[in-house]
Amino acid sequence: MCYKRTTCAAIIHITTLISTELADLALSRVKLYKCAKCGNEYTDDTVPANDGCGGRIDIEFDLESLKESISRESLRKRGGGLWKYFELMPLRERENIVTLGEGGTPLLPARRLGEEMGFRNLFIKIETVNPSGSFKDRPICVGISRALEDGVGTVSAASSGNAAASMSTYAAKSGLRAVVFVPEDAPAAKLIHLRTLGAHVFRVKKVQEGIDPTTTLLESACKEFGWTPSPSFGPFNCFQFEGTKSMGYEIAEQMNWDPPDWVLYPTGSGGLMAGSSKGFKEFQEMGLIERVPRPVIVQPNGCAPIVRAFKEEQDPLDIKPWDSNETVAGGLADPFPWDGDAALNYLNKANGEAISVSDESIERYLLLLGKLEGVFAEPSGVAALAGLEHLAQDGIIDKQDRIVVPITGSGFKDLATSDRLTPQVQVIIPDTTELSRALAGRV
Repeated sequence: MCYKRTTCAAIIHITTLISTELADLALSRVKLYKCAKCGNEYTDDTVPANDGCGGRIDIEFDLESLKESISRESLRKRGGGLWKYFELMPLRERENIVTLGEGGTPLLPARRLGEEMGFRNLFIKIETVNPSGSFKDRPICVGISRALEDGVGTVSAASSGNAAASMSTYAAKSGLRAVVFVPEDAPAAKLIHLRTLGAHVFRVKKVQEGIDPTTTLLESACKEFGWTPSPSFGPFNCFQFEGTKSMGYEIAEQMNWDPPDWVLYPTGSGGLMAGSSKGFKEFQEMGLIERVPRPVIVQPNGCAPIVRAFKEEQDPLDIKPWDSNETVAGGLADPFPWDGDAALNYLNKANGEAISVSDESIERYLLLLGKLEGVFAEPSGVAALAGLEHLAQDGIIDKQDRIVVPITGSGFKDLATSDRLTPQVQVIIPDTTELSRALAGRV
């Protein structure tokens, strides 16, 4: 018995040592945590989701050491989805992953739409098939996983759209409590999804012009109650920002390690473009790809602070807020572009472009994408296609270039717009003559 006890104790001791070494190895993947605004640096043990200064804590991975475990061949052998890139995500242990199968979305040639637009090499990445219907699942699943790992009980967001839906989805999966703050005039239909997922949803009154009451309450509540902020904005949660890198990784892989000439991003706060660009850049530094694509930010005319900042060469850390958010693309209406600094930096480094487009052109491509490619998207999800048309007309993008456009959100997110833009359903009697007459009147 003593021998067995000694043997068991030795095994337990060795197992503990191995587990500790593996944990240390996981933590050592990150080389630096540094706030982009105040410059404060952190360690694995001290890094918070945010440090309260309004800047984003940037995470720099030890890419040189990761070359040993990540190669084209090793990635090819792994399963699909976002978590195949676990080593490049800010999570310590795989057992803390909260997943519903996000990532690994299709990258498809858009032949019929490309022919309509005059492009021979147009590809669309279908983010609408993510669990909650948008690309927001990429950052949010990482943020919720990290919150669970850190022992958090409540996560919170200020949003009535895709970010809130995603956070509520993963909070439900993980067993965390979700608290969501929405504007007082948020459409009731958008809140049904949140309520069904069990989120605690509150409409927040505006008390001062130019101040977002939902974000104000989010910051106060998280500080007072110890909740973890989980909107999609990098300055609120640095861990979530890293999840968006997976789109860049996937596009590189799906194009056989030969990235496109351009990637056009429908843009609100700038997180999707900045995060994906970081993914491309990391793969380049690891020797997996030779070059990064040129990024394009596309915003609606009614709310285009990053486009204006790019054209006016504003200080990335002092972008002027937009004074309204009137656009059919509600998911892109971010007057305060929280990740605009990172977006501008990547635009400049990669010789990118920025353009704003009209609501009319966005609505046109919503219908074209559905009719020609069978993809049902919300206005925010198709805005980049309108930008592509304008950049081609201006001679900036050549129609022979290889182009990727992410379609970022499902049409089920905004049924009212599609209902307004399409013919109402006609009632007929069960007679083929009347059917023929009705069909003749349709285009």
